[in-house]
Amino acid sequence: MDWKKTKTIFILTFLILNIFLGYQLSQKLAKSKLDTIFNPTLEKQLEDNNIKYKDSLPNSYDDKQTLISGQRAPFSENEIKAKTSKLNKNSTDTTLIFDLKKPVELDKDDLTRDVSRFLKDNVYRGNEYQFYKKDTKNRKIWFTQVYQGKPIFFNTEDDSSRPSGMVMFEWNDKGYLTRYTQTFISVYRQGTKQEIIPPMKAIEKLYRNNYLSIGDKIEKIVLGYYSLANVENVQVYAPTWSIETQNDHYFVNATDSSVQEVDKGQ
Repeated sequence: MDWKKTKTIFILTFLILNIFLGYQLSQKLAKSKLDTIFNPTLEKQLEDNNIKYKDSLPNSYDDKQTLISGQRAPFSENEIKAKTSKLNKNSTDTTLIFDLKKPVELDKDDLTRDVSRFLKDNVYRGNEYQFYKKDTKNRKIWFTQVYQGKPIFFNTEDDSSRPSGMVMFEWNDKGYLTRYTQTFISVYRQGTKQEIIPPMKAIEKLYRNNYLSIGDKIEKIVLGYYSLANVENVQVYAPTWSIETQNDHYFVNATDSSVQEVDKGQ
């Protein structure tokens, strides 16, 4: 056996193999670069479209949530008594409308703070509601009921039906609080825990379906509940991501990522 020839063959073989492997590696790197160029990440696409969202992402949340169900609760005789207000004749056993006996002057620069104080001090179970949305044009401000630390969302554009689980305050053109309407949800059932989509998946759903436009800024992302169905006055609520931009308000179902509602900004 000619060892020199054998060694030369081995060297040439390894050289050819190295060249082949180098070629394969360069092809993979080139493909990776092309994939990055032609299939950029969601974060890159949002950045390229100047869609800002990072400051609004929740720091923490439980990635397993449940469906809940409940219905609008009737108020008792004791619960409809209010020292500062008179019950309006259009009230029902499940929808209370109060006219303030003495309108309360509000600080126009901190209206939400003043109304929040009134809520805590004067409204039945007021500590179970939190600020939801304000419409200065129509002089209305909504507070929504909270269940286990999470808000129960509703569409403020359709307040003719007076949504369940809310307190809506109204003030006059002189800046005085004059009336509020209250409903309350009695939650009595929870489903089994299931994994929900992360907030970035909810943002992706909006982006892929053209709800987000160039230059949009996502100002608030909150996990709560939104009504799936109303069957014989029993409402079923699903875990839902509430996403607000500078102009619009979206609800994205956190179990299947479907867009449940689009509530135009006020």
